[in-house]
Amino acid sequence: MKVICSTVIRAAEQGSVHGGLYVIDINNDEILKYIPYAGDFDNENTRGGERGLRGIAVLEDKIIVADSSGLLELDKQTYEITNQKQDKDFFKSIHEICYFDNHIWVTSTGYDAIVKLDLDLNITEFWEILGESKEDHKVFTGKRQIDPEEAVPDDKYHINSISSFSGRLVFSALITHLYDFHTMKVAESMPSINGVKSFQHNFYEYNDCTMINMTSLKHLGIIKNGQSSFFPIPATDYAKFSVDKIAENNWNRGLTRNKDYAIIGSSPARLLVFDIERQEFVKQLQIEEDIKHCVHGLEILEV
Repeated sequence: MKVICSTVIRAAEQGSVHGGLYVIDINNDEILKYIPYAGDFDNENTRGGERGLRGIAVLEDKIIVADSSGLLELDKQTYEITNQKQDKDFFKSIHEICYFDNHIWVTSTGYDAIVKLDLDLNITEFWEILGESKEDHKVFTGKRQIDPEEAVPDDKYHINSISSFSGRLVFSALITHLYDFHTMKVAESMPSINGVKSFQHNFYEYNDCTMINMTSLKHLGIIKNGQSSFFPIPATDYAKFSVDKIAENNWNRGLTRNKDYAIIGSSPARLLVFDIERQEFVKQLQIEEDIKHCVHGLEILEV
């Protein structure tokens, strides 16, 4: 099984490598391809800001990869860039992307928006997501299609997850339920551990369950038939720490699945394989030891 993952390097300086793409053979614990990324970025937030590469969508004949303000189309065999779309008026701090209904869907996180593009990377729709702040979480109340020039760089909700399964598009934010994009109804309620809600990423539907990276609580959550189960994600013993604490060990983001195995991304950049039936982690593959290297996007490339 081959996967492709993207990384962000926290605190990287302008002009240096601040992220990259890795193609990895999970079965043989082998990095098959590494593509560093050193494009310009504007945000000086040392934790991450506009650095690195983000969400990934694997199509039949190409791969789409996001950076903070656009999309790169890669040839699936050579990984050469064959098309790109960069536009900071439409995209601000992209987090995740997905393929659905013959289009690419993008979370323009800094605009509290979701953007729809055709497969030539032409923007066709721009949706502002509406919501409210509660005491310990956020709720979405609707959406409206707008001209991107009307978008306000606010990031009130930190929309960071979008995916599709069985004919519907769903998305979530840092502390929200999972929502059906078209109906704006709750598709799955966010779980909590002992009443504590987590900063979350990768809230994804599958045929038999819903899975979620409960990042700040360092657990994988699995919701099945209305029941939630939680599995602590083990930290690595191989980490080079940063004295200024701009990065965190075991910051888990990135999730994909192949049959009975879920693959989770973490920091320092590494992948963990979770056996869903046995309910245990069965493999860990270390990519980097510097804690500033953090996995972001993660997809199956070849089974």
